[in-house]
Amino acid sequence: MLLAAIAAVLLQSAPTPDPCAYNREAMLALSPQAFDQDMDGGWRPLAALKECRETAADLLAAYREAHWGDLTQSELHTNYWHEGQVRASLGQTRPAVRLLMAGVNPAFQTDGFHDYALGTVAFLNRDRAGLEAARARLAATPPPPDFEVSARAFGEKYGLTLKWPMNLDVLDGLIACFDKPYEEAYSRDCRP
Repeated sequence: MLLAAIAAVLLQSAPTPDPCAYNREAMLALSPQAFDQDMDGGWRPLAALKECRETAADLLAAYREAHWGDLTQSELHTNYWHEGQVRASLGQTRPAVRLLMAGVNPAFQTDGFHDYALGTVAFLNRDRAGLEAARARLAATPPPPDFEVSARAFGEKYGLTLKWPMNLDVLDGLIACFDKPYEEAYSRDCRP
């Protein structure tokens, strides 16, 4: 009986592991592909835990700083974009807007991403007319000639189906849940 009581006390006083703890050195050593696109590795598992989103946003910034000269233009813009999304989900609107706009890659003018980004920023700035205008422009964006081939390859790799225009459903969700915080409006629950 005494042994059981002692064990119970010891178990109650054992520290709970920090769900946001990660091996910083190992994370910063990941390739850009592994850090950003591995759905089960890199920054994404941290961002999936609401209490760890700030940690995930800081990790994205740390990765960008550690690899500044090594990242391609596309990888750099993607990193900015993802940090902006995480900060937006935290309600950090001003830094999120700056990061999201830094995430727009000027090399990709025809893929509709600019209008998706402008719509997202309009949502964060509470500009419904700007969001709706960006949505209309995105809806009118023609697919690139290789979209079907790229979509098929993406589907085979990730098990997801891409629809054109990409991210139109996200802007539709932001419109449908315009009065909600970004985290909720971005969720699949708000998308048609």
